[in-house]
Amino acid sequence: MNEINEKLTVYYWLDGYWITDKEEAELMDSINAFGSLHQVLELPQGADIDKAVKQRLEVAA
Repeated sequence: MNEINEKLTVYYWLDGYWITDKEEAELMDSINAFGSLHQVLELPQGADIDKAVKQRLEVAA
């Protein structure tokens, strides 16, 4: 596998909670666990997920 092209898909909500499991994200949405639907962020492997989600939320605010 070519490590340069590997991406990490992150599912996050407006409160800053995030996970990497799509099925779990869909389940959380189905029970309205966070009061919003999840958003998707694609990051390179090894990226700082907390920092990336925080930056994305700051831009959206």
